[in-house]
Amino acid sequence: MFWCFTLSRPIIISTQNIGLGPLIDEDLDRLWIWINDKEVTQYLYLFNRMYTREMEKKWLENALRGSENNIIFAILLLPEKLHIGNVGLHNIDLINKHAELGIIIGEKKYWNQGYGAEAVRLALDYGFGVLNLEMIFLRVLQFNKRAIRCYEKVGFRHQGRIRKFVLRGEKWWDLLIMDITKAEFYKIHESIISKICKDSFATG
Repeated sequence: MFWCFTLSRPIIISTQNIGLGPLIDEDLDRLWIWINDKEVTQYLYLFNRMYTREMEKKWLENALRGSENNIIFAILLLPEKLHIGNVGLHNIDLINKHAELGIIIGEKKYWNQGYGAEAVRLALDYGFGVLNLEMIFLRVLQFNKRAIRCYEKVGFRHQGRIRKFVLRGEKWWDLLIMDITKAEFYKIHESIISKICKDSFATG
């Protein structure tokens, strides 16, 4: 399915291919389709649910109101700004300086093209460079090999495993815990935020 919208939205941070921007009201029907697509949600904890449009509308309204503890970005394919997924920093703790990463690429035609890894890098740069977090972690199901490769490519390290966390069909799957620190991230990735906000990051 190909989504094209003339409505513009701001880009907060971007690479050449991917931009992160805010969600908007017009995203509702697209989000509703994604959250009911079992091929997409098999990798999420939401797999066993069916979501009505009204349920997804309430979720979007809550996301649009914003929160200090959760930041959700639309993943936009440039230059058309096609909305192909979401990436978020959740349970943000600004005192202890950590948060949890979550991502979904809902438009399946854009899977396996590196866009997820780009979006994750941008979200981490925002978390470390703007929010000044020290560590960002994530949870991923054992069978989600594509996502695990993506996170490893970005620099996440395996830190733990919770056994028999999710039942799919007749099989139990473990939950893997991965994390990355600010120093580890900037050791292998150049900061886009520091380039955009060069005066704020200037030394001397």
